[in-house]
Amino acid sequence: MRTNFKKWLLIIGIPVVVIAIIVGIMYNNAQKPYEKAKATAVQEAKEKAALTEVGEVYVYNGTNAYYAVTGKDESGRNTAVWIARDGKSEPVVKPLDTGVTEKEARALFTEEAGHVEILSLTLGMEKETPVWLFTFKNENGRLNYYYLSFEDGKWWKKVENI
Repeated sequence: MRTNFKKWLLIIGIPVVVIAIIVGIMYNNAQKPYEKAKATAVQEAKEKAALTEVGEVYVYNGTNAYYAVTGKDESGRNTAVWIARDGKSEPVVKPLDTGVTEKEARALFTEEAGHVEILSLTLGMEKETPVWLFTFKNENGRLNYYYLSFEDGKWWKKVENI
């Protein structure tokens, strides 16, 4: 009876381990372009905006694709840099204290939408306006996108019930 159990354990266990290894390799390979793009954005932010420390790197896919990198500049000031993925425009650089911080954005969102679970919060750029993009599902399970202006904290746009 014991050898039968061991035989079945091997028959089931080996394919499960092989599948887990294959999935891990596929996931790792899928992340490589994303990580390379983030590293490129960090390098460009350091070169063109004189960031000396990097905090967060956001990947934004809206009307146009942007990377937003936060960190400290040479003077130690907290700064955000928006870099167009296509590289056709100069980066937009703004001190974080002149706009809405992530913490403030979250508080404004909770005030507006209540205590719903945020699926993602991304710093991005829409039509030359720096925005915080909130992605969440409402009580009906429908997808919603709320855009908050980074500069003044006003709701820029809402796309609801997708």
